[in-house]
Amino acid sequence: MYKKADHYTKKAKAEGYEARSIYKLEEIQKKLKLIKPGQKILDLGCAPGSWSQYASKLVGLAGHIVGIDYKQITATLPNATFVYGNFLRDHNKEKIAELGPYDGIISDMAPDTSGDRLTDCYKSADLVREALDFAFTDLKKGGFFIAKIFQGGDEKKVMELMEKAFLKTRWLKPAASRDNSIEIFMIGIDFQSKPELEEKPFEEYFNDTPEGEMPW
Repeated sequence: MYKKADHYTKKAKAEGYEARSIYKLEEIQKKLKLIKPGQKILDLGCAPGSWSQYASKLVGLAGHIVGIDYKQITATLPNATFVYGNFLRDHNKEKIAELGPYDGIISDMAPDTSGDRLTDCYKSADLVREALDFAFTDLKKGGFFIAKIFQGGDEKKVMELMEKAFLKTRWLKPAASRDNSIEIFMIGIDFQSKPELEEKPFEEYFNDTPEGEMPW
């Protein structure tokens, strides 16, 4: 059924990567060339570690990868520090903030899906919002931001916020994404500063899920 999934899964195994998702980041990198030698990169939701593996090769031993996930991280890298925990918890954000600031933040995070597409889309947007909020304080000026988001929720509002903080923004759906997937990647290039939010809380720029609760 998933011919592309089979192809990319087999390719990842043959090339020594932990997961097929590496080819999503690889396509973004080949098109935009954002990750460079010597950089410090934060990988959010990094398990099992394929994005960290790929970024590790690009930054080299002069650079460093910091990854965080509450799931098992199976990759082992000479130039990486992995934090086991939920990024949404403040004490874990403090841990990775201490290891920054960062030249780039990459995120393949996705919520635990509920089966309800609309709910899952809003949950995905909220994850990206949390990642952006972190980026606004811990991303270096001129840095970049790459994050997966589900289409069908608040992705346009998230992009509007990104446009206030980065000189360039774009959408990209890599070939390695399955045809029936609602995922798309948001990319911010050349970070400037945290945007002004018109004197209302950051969270109020986004809708709640239909249930009004965030289950994580």
